[in-house]
Amino acid sequence: MTSNPTIKQAIDYSQLTDPASLGMSAQGVENIRRIFREQYEQGLHPAAQLVVLRHGQVVVDEVIGRHRGQPISHSTPFLGFSLTKPFTAMCVHKLIAEGLIEMDAPIAEYWPEFGQKGKELATVRHAFLHQVGVPSRGLYTQIFRWPFWGAVTRNVANLPLEFEPGSEAQYHIVNYGFIMGELVRRVTGMSIDDYVRKHFLQPLGLKRTWMRIPRHELSNSPKLYATGPNQRSTTWLFNLPIIRRALIPAASLHSTAREIAVFFQMLLNGGEYAGRRFLQAETIEAATQVGYEGFDASFNREVLWAYGFHLGGKQPPPGVPGPSMGVGSTANTFGHSGNASCYAWADKDQQLVYAFMCNGLLDQPLSLHRWTDLADAVWDAVER
Repeated sequence: MTSNPTIKQAIDYSQLTDPASLGMSAQGVENIRRIFREQYEQGLHPAAQLVVLRHGQVVVDEVIGRHRGQPISHSTPFLGFSLTKPFTAMCVHKLIAEGLIEMDAPIAEYWPEFGQKGKELATVRHAFLHQVGVPSRGLYTQIFRWPFWGAVTRNVANLPLEFEPGSEAQYHIVNYGFIMGELVRRVTGMSIDDYVRKHFLQPLGLKRTWMRIPRHELSNSPKLYATGPNQRSTTWLFNLPIIRRALIPAASLHSTAREIAVFFQMLLNGGEYAGRRFLQAETIEAATQVGYEGFDASFNREVLWAYGFHLGGKQPPPGVPGPSMGVGSTANTFGHSGNASCYAWADKDQQLVYAFMCNGLLDQPLSLHRWTDLADAVWDAVER
């Protein structure tokens, strides 16, 4: 990954940059804004934010909707669901770069209690690629343990395998975060929310981002809404204050589109931001390289994964919208979705950053159409 010296400064959100100076068409950028407004007007979500950057400059910075009767702002924190996973992943990658964790070491080397019931040989690499073998068994009974770190990690350590580690891939929807979070705690003695705050959030100046949202900020985060029956139980669950405030390193991040974009721009910069180095470029290259290409039984389709990120360029099955990071995405496009709502990605080749936050959970294929329509508009605006 090459580091461009012109994009290492802090992002200036006080003004928009002329798209033409960044190789984007003014008409294309207006089309992005139009689609963003139309999705709100169609009732896909009650509130949303969208940021698009190119070469570290702000091209789109939109907010729309209301919360508690008041217009939302650029500083309104949304629940990002699985947008949490890249933040968690980069904490572990930082520890790998420091020699405190080894990618191919058994998880049990750092967390001995985990090494039972067939999980003895499950490695850190398996965890990154959703191949540990404990994707979802007991998920619904585990929910009641989520607010209690000791209880939920003991539960994960005691889980029997659903498949042999490394033999297949199934998306570890929440156990990914509990495994990675406990690795961080065992190695550093810090909870992962403290670790990410100390090493990334505070020095990046992200004041509206939390892996565990403070109690006094909960009322400032928009309530979730479901527009289809398949998302109603998730919406009800994550609107419960005790769940919204639980530390779930795969699903509890609250943030804004602006601050998510800062994090991804730092990664795109090769680990530098505003004159400070957070990670080595080699660490980010390792995190965003292809780790697994194949079938995922949870999604029931072919996937392309890096180590903590989804990668672009994978064509969906016939009749399914996508790719969700847009028509121009490739394996050099890395990002992550957040349960039928949010999405963020960055593209190394075109130096793009995209961050979309909202509080409307849609059933498929409507959720996929929302993502692809916006992402495709971004790619269409790039003059290549």
